[in-house]
Amino acid sequence: MEIHHLGWAVHSLSPHRQHFEDQLGLPYEGEEDFPGLRVAFFRAGPSLIELLEPAPTDEVAGFLRERGEGIHHIAYKVDDVAAALEAAQQRGMRAIDAHPRPGARGTSIAFVDPERADGILVEYVQEPS
Repeated sequence: MEIHHLGWAVHSLSPHRQHFEDQLGLPYEGEEDFPGLRVAFFRAGPSLIELLEPAPTDEVAGFLRERGEGIHHIAYKVDDVAAALEAAQQRGMRAIDAHPRPGARGTSIAFVDPERADGILVEYVQEPS
């Protein structure tokens, strides 16, 4: 599997956009709004960095309160999200999503919890056909 993106939880996109775009030199690829969450994308070679700015009631806001800003999840590009979700469960990971769901940029996604102390979630991402 290749890394599709790193999900990075932040309190506000604005100051981080300048850092990722100007200081790190990563091309800005746009933003999307979801219920309770605003995301911005930056290109890092073949992968993306996805900044996550949550509304106060979103689960990412709980992550920020508990752990502060930083890496929230790692996303792997897969050909079939449903198959990757099933395989992860067979390897002992706890499914957060029972089935694939719509994700940013027209993708299908699903999250699993590796139940590790580092708390980094795993996301599977299937690009649109």
